[in-house]
Amino acid sequence: HDLAKERFAADLADLLYGHAHKGNFDEIILVAAHNVLGELRSQMHQEVSDKVVGEIPKTLTNHPLNEIEDIVKADLV
Repeated sequence: HDLAKERFAADLADLLYGHAHKGNFDEIILVAAHNVLGELRSQMHQEVSDKVVGEIPKTLTNHPLNEIEDIVKADLV
């Protein structure tokens, strides 16, 4: 399980780096389980971490998209 979490964080960090390097976003808010956020922080390239403006430590895997939007908005207020 820990290896899968580390691999997921590494893959996500690589994906985010690719998008950041191409200029696909100026700012980003990360939403993931607390332990995944911790692992992701350790894997992220500086170019991505400089663009992180917020983090929400929640697991929203089984929520419909409209609920995720509402939850994220509520947490940012």
